[in-house]
Amino acid sequence: MARRLADQEDFSRLLQDTADIVVLIQDAQGRLLSVNRYGRWLCGLPATRLRRRAFASLLEDPPATLVTELARVAAGTQHACRHESALRRPGGDTLLLSWWHTLWRSGAGGKSRVVSIGLDISDQRIAEAHIGWLASHDPLTGLFNRRRFLEEGRRWQQAVLAGERTGFALMLLDLDQFRDINDLGGHHHGDRLLQQVAQALRADLRQSDVIARLGGDEFGILLDTTRMSRIRDTAERCCNALASLTVTHSIGRGLTRLPVTTSIGISRFPQHGDTIEALLANADIAMYQAKSIGRNAWCLFDGDDLHRARIHERVFWEQHVRDLIAGEPLTLHGQPIVNVTTGKTSHHEALLRVSDGHGGWLPTQNLINAAEQGGMIQQLDERVIDQACRLIGSSATPASTLAVNLSGLSFHNPDLVEHVRQAMLRHGVAPGALIFEITETAALTDIDNTVKVMEALRAQGCRFALDDFGVGFSSLYYLKKLPVDFVKIDGSFIRHLEDNAEHRVLIRALVDVARAFRLLTVAECVEDAAVLAMLAELGVDYAQGYHLGRPAPLRRGPAPTPPPTG
Repeated sequence: MARRLADQEDFSRLLQDTADIVVLIQDAQGRLLSVNRYGRWLCGLPATRLRRRAFASLLEDPPATLVTELARVAAGTQHACRHESALRRPGGDTLLLSWWHTLWRSGAGGKSRVVSIGLDISDQRIAEAHIGWLASHDPLTGLFNRRRFLEEGRRWQQAVLAGERTGFALMLLDLDQFRDINDLGGHHHGDRLLQQVAQALRADLRQSDVIARLGGDEFGILLDTTRMSRIRDTAERCCNALASLTVTHSIGRGLTRLPVTTSIGISRFPQHGDTIEALLANADIAMYQAKSIGRNAWCLFDGDDLHRARIHERVFWEQHVRDLIAGEPLTLHGQPIVNVTTGKTSHHEALLRVSDGHGGWLPTQNLINAAEQGGMIQQLDERVIDQACRLIGSSATPASTLAVNLSGLSFHNPDLVEHVRQAMLRHGVAPGALIFEITETAALTDIDNTVKVMEALRAQGCRFALDDFGVGFSSLYYLKKLPVDFVKIDGSFIRHLEDNAEHRVLIRALVDVARAFRLLTVAECVEDAAVLAMLAELGVDYAQGYHLGRPAPLRRGPAPTPPPTG
């Protein structure tokens, strides 16, 4: 009896003092007997006006079975009842709450009472909706991303096959000399231009057209037509709309205006491919043909001439890859990754550099693409791993720890683990000194095999960083399965950190998730001190970007402080 009274006192205290949870008691008929202080505040009503009121009357669109289920709970024939319903507030506002109802017998008579607890999940649902939006949109421009673009293309393709459409066209746009704009004005100028391009395309195209930013300065458009007159008109309007944009940059004491031009490649379904991927590849070929005939131009895919051009280009890049695998010199530049708290360099990301023979460097991504498409990426990754281990083991460089990018295709290399073991042994690489960076796409392509290979490499002392973290958001689910030590927060969330409160909230959430799994966080694309200070406040562990150091040859210098193990 004493225990029952104590329980009643404890529950009464909970009923009154719980600060962020609605707690109320209903009788067997679903009428309110008591509502805690927080619940009364949410309802905007005093206790006298809530007492004896039907619980369901407080809700916006309650479940049709709610009254019946509450009656079963009160009768003891149902253990509990759960549902999500919005609570009406004064002025018509609502808050979404998650409700839980269970039976409680109070007093000596043991009268049946239903205890109801409501937890506000409005912010959680908003965040989930935003994360869902980010999964299919580019956060910088608000346009669809590549994944959603491909999904829409496949949907259009199925509509044609079902006879619901006669066909459609795919346009691929690439900004001319975008790299010059980035190099002269910085990434913030480039980002602003991409936003302006997105706005111009939205204004110029019809609502039925699908527009996406596919990556970098590349945009894709699906046109609901195969008529050449409309395709030609749309391409010319896009060229003119973007040509009206200009980027102003200071040089010396004056200003220079950089024109914005675009090259457009066009393919049509079903004439130029039977899949959306084939259409995109052929539009890419046509786009490079447009670049070759002059800026601010468009070109329709022509299978014969452009097919030969594509073969020549592929042979050019594949030959460079073969030369690298055969032993042609390659260079690894290192970009420092800095401890946000101490300001000390912890390690470097190793970046592949290959001479073009004229004092410059070949585009690394072209080499990687050619190696992957030509089935040579595994051998190229092995060469990069050898070079990284040599640098780590050399006393002539400060690279005591290097992070090396590893292609997802290399996880299917049966010799990878042994190759890494031999390279580390040959160059005297200490455990923990070699970090492999993998993208979410690479990790999830064949996750079971990926985890198996990662565990085998971890047994050799290697560590792993999950690159582009936060973009796909499916990585949040797989973190508990992937044996990674670091997560690298994608630069699209970092560049506009000062003026984008949503990105700050998301980074805070990503940091909290990483800490829950005992992982270290690295922020990419840090370009000024203000962003670095914000990252420190948000709890990010490490940072990387031009503000902290550009990629450069690794030379003799003070030894960096190695990062702690996870």
